[in-house]
Amino acid sequence: MNETLRYAFAGTGYFAVKCLETLARWKAPMFAVTTPPRAAGRWKKISRSPLGEFVSGAMAGVPLIESPDASEDPRVLGMKRECGVDFMFVTDFGQFIREPLLSETEHVGCLNIHPSALPLYRGAAPIQRALMDGTGEIGVSVFKLSRGMDSGPVLLRERLEVGPEENFMSVRDRAAETGGRMFAGFAARNPVESWRFVPQDDAGATYAHKITADEERIDWNRTAAEIANLVRALSPRPGAWTTLAGRRVTILEARPGRGANGEMPRGPAGSLRLGKGVPAVVCGGGFLELIAVLPEGRKPQPGEAWKNGLRVKSEERLV
Repeated sequence: MNETLRYAFAGTGYFAVKCLETLARWKAPMFAVTTPPRAAGRWKKISRSPLGEFVSGAMAGVPLIESPDASEDPRVLGMKRECGVDFMFVTDFGQFIREPLLSETEHVGCLNIHPSALPLYRGAAPIQRALMDGTGEIGVSVFKLSRGMDSGPVLLRERLEVGPEENFMSVRDRAAETGGRMFAGFAARNPVESWRFVPQDDAGATYAHKITADEERIDWNRTAAEIANLVRALSPRPGAWTTLAGRRVTILEARPGRGANGEMPRGPAGSLRLGKGVPAVVCGGGFLELIAVLPEGRKPQPGEAWKNGLRVKSEERLV
């Protein structure tokens, strides 16, 4: 049962929180590492990272180190030696891991839970890019960190079906839980000396680059299916957005429209239609129904409620 197995965990964001929450049902880490508190939000309040908040609250008995550079931090390296950890998870951390923390020559060294079927979608935004591509499934991989970008040998890999209306947050949480559960079950059954890592096929690698600010703005000349996938990929944050009468509107949930009796709204791309039911927008191909929106300066609301409160005419254009 590998009862003596010891690990540490380094992470920052909500994907890391879900991974650790799942792993901790199997076994708590000897210590955790995260990035230091920073100013965030409208009022620039100093806040801990999501992982820091989680560990200091739900896992208050686990030592927490907040470090701007864990790879060379004597507190991290010293704790790793003192606790005699067998390996370290580094997941959704936001820091490039170097020696001596990387421990690349060790049998396990540092592990990562990555939400893609590596070597597909290496990089910063695997879930978002997969949703933008309209894929019906993603992968979850546990692999050994190396000096390359998500290029280390893979220990475990599992595929995860993605529903047509799932967004980034729901897929992120399911992927994290799948990765933590997959690893915990494997580690409980297999002694660490028997773990075998399979090299990735670099020739088949694809990359999921970080989402840019320009990509968040909706181009209504694209097809309704493409825009719906963009909305899913960016919901709820940072959000795919557009403007109406000079004010930003973030689209939280949308679907390609089918049209009643085969009829489809017509007009220039971006034209708003305010008939019965949810509002619709003409796209470069088809039209998009707005199920939920976040108007600038207001709270999220159903698209139909937003439509009923508008003071614009049908055929007003979103840009």
